[in-house]
Amino acid sequence: MSDWVCDIERLGVAVKRGVSGAALTGFGSGGRVEYLLLPSSAEGLRNAILRLREEKVPFRVIGGGSNLLLPDEGFPGALIRLSRLCGVGVCGNLITADAGVKLPYLAYLAAENSLSGLEFACGIPGEVGGAVCMNAGAFGQSIKDVLQEVILLNACGEAEVLSAECLRMGHHFACLPPQSIALCAKFRLTFAFQEEIEARMQAMTARRRLTQPKQRSAGSVFRPANGVPAAVYIERTGLKGLKIGGAKLSETHCNFIVNDGGATTEDFFAVAEQVRLRVAAEYNVALEYEVERVCSPKKS
Repeated sequence: MSDWVCDIERLGVAVKRGVSGAALTGFGSGGRVEYLLLPSSAEGLRNAILRLREEKVPFRVIGGGSNLLLPDEGFPGALIRLSRLCGVGVCGNLITADAGVKLPYLAYLAAENSLSGLEFACGIPGEVGGAVCMNAGAFGQSIKDVLQEVILLNACGEAEVLSAECLRMGHHFACLPPQSIALCAKFRLTFAFQEEIEARMQAMTARRRLTQPKQRSAGSVFRPANGVPAAVYIERTGLKGLKIGGAKLSETHCNFIVNDGGATTEDFFAVAEQVRLRVAAEYNVALEYEVERVCSPKKS
């Protein structure tokens, strides 16, 4: 066993070896991840990253993996998942949540406390840290509408507080400082009747079930283009149902690619690139990816 692994475990960070990438993502593809690190505190995360840098071990911090694609050849290094950073607190109309808190849980916790503003998050299969980094949203609302501030672990390994305005958040992106990691977020919500909040969440859940596929996916594949949802362009191409390997362009929502059984990451992008090429050829529109692709690093 590598000395750095023992050192990190002594720091209180759990280390799993040889984890299937398919188990870490919503789409369910990806090869063997050499090490998966699961810190349970910000200090453990900081110390683990310092040790990885000392040993020049390739690493990447990931969230819940709902919009992430991992390489089929695996990841020869360490992925760091923040799911064990899951503290949460409610004070008046403010909710503070660590990076690993799941968005649906947060939405229902807000409802239980008669706090409105996070209803849109009740069906988003992600965690707070990733949601802040990509300004997750649905039904015309997003994290930036309720985010007050975020605590980051900056490139120097120090905690730093930034207001939401500093992140210049847009459609599914936020401008975090380079090499920084979202540790915790504070949300400012508004008081409302619990019954009304829950009714809105039920309506959103029902709509999501009708309009989004049930199979495993990585969420929306492409960003809107020219202010138009990508699905509008894709629908007109007639490519719904296109299948390559185990990846299929959903017939329920054509901006989703689903895992129809045994799909690889390369299958996913083979379908996606055909869609991009067709939309570009027919409408002169260049679709940009919304999903995040992790490439396999070269070890030093």
